[in-house]
Amino acid sequence: MSRRPISAASGSAMSAEDDEARRPGLLGIATLIVALVYGGTLGWLFLSDNRLAGEPVVRLALAPAPPPPPSADKLLRTAPAEEPAPAAENPAADNPSAEEQALLDAAKRVEQGDEGTSADDVKIVGAEPAPNAGMPEKSVDTVGPLKTVPDPALIAAGAQGPLPVVARDGRQAWKVYARPLPKNLPTGPRVALVVSGMGISESATAHAIETLPPEVTLSFAPYGAGLQAWIDKARTAGHEVLLELPMEPFGYPQNDPGPYTLLTNLQPAENISRLEWQMSRFTGYAGVMNYQGARFTSSATALSPVLAALKARGLMYVDNGTSQRSLVPKLGGDIGLPLAVGTRMIDPVQNPDVIKQSLSMLEDGAKQAGLAVGVASSFPVTVDEVTRWASTLKAKGVVLVPVTATVGGPG
Repeated sequence: MSRRPISAASGSAMSAEDDEARRPGLLGIATLIVALVYGGTLGWLFLSDNRLAGEPVVRLALAPAPPPPPSADKLLRTAPAEEPAPAAENPAADNPSAEEQALLDAAKRVEQGDEGTSADDVKIVGAEPAPNAGMPEKSVDTVGPLKTVPDPALIAAGAQGPLPVVARDGRQAWKVYARPLPKNLPTGPRVALVVSGMGISESATAHAIETLPPEVTLSFAPYGAGLQAWIDKARTAGHEVLLELPMEPFGYPQNDPGPYTLLTNLQPAENISRLEWQMSRFTGYAGVMNYQGARFTSSATALSPVLAALKARGLMYVDNGTSQRSLVPKLGGDIGLPLAVGTRMIDPVQNPDVIKQSLSMLEDGAKQAGLAVGVASSFPVTVDEVTRWASTLKAKGVVLVPVTATVGGPG
């Protein structure tokens, strides 16, 4: 088969046909480009309507705003009593207050045999007294200094130190060491106040003794240094004194009041031995008051021998009133133990407004029942508020008395 020669004219015609064939492809590409540009323009217009478009944005996770601080009234209503439930139900038991921590520190000193350390080495946060600006003048004490202690007829040698006993003539410490009532005591509702935690901070203890009216009873912890000297100073200023007994709380041993704590799992003889160590720390106290002890005071088996021993030694018992489970009123009453029961904790928090309202409610309770017993800490802010409040009672017809004067009274 012979090939036909291709002429120049026919080649030109074929090139033109090829160009026509390629044109549809170029047109599609151009259309796509236009579509992309148009779509991008629409997207930019859409985003441009957002005030944050084109700007860098950082997203922060903000914590919720803290709730407003509770009012003094709410603090009073919600302040927990001392260890009302086991530690598993009461996580706050593992976080002692500043006053409790100071007592624990002092207890550790005793446990380590370092009892000679100055009490002022234990610092209580907020326990430094402020200048007495605006404080009322201390009233004239019509009773005067209390008798020097101890009365030889009221002590006997114990294995660990002097112990209180009933005198051969029947005199008992709770009466002999009590602050006597003045002969011209006004009639009217009575209120008693016990200030606890004394003897731990030197400055706070001195401030309380020097500032508080002499009718206020002072309760000393067994872990302080130089306790007998403090007792002598307190009685010279007219104050009767108590001894605080560390007792087992719920949450023990995570919440440990210190060595020689009275425990529910010990035999009665061991608890009595511990009680005697506590009682031998100083002399001249009219009675005792529990320090913590919600678990111990709820156990009749553990508590009964201790109450019987206290009665046999002529002492009174002040239940601080923080545990509703306490069997002290029932068991103590059954054996005729001289008793007083706290009706209000004055300073569940160290807040002047709360303290003022607590004192006002204590006063109202006295007017309604005829008698009320308050328990407070020895923090200077509390001491100062109590001193101001006490100076107003006479005008209101309310009588401030030592806690020994409440035994057998209403409430």
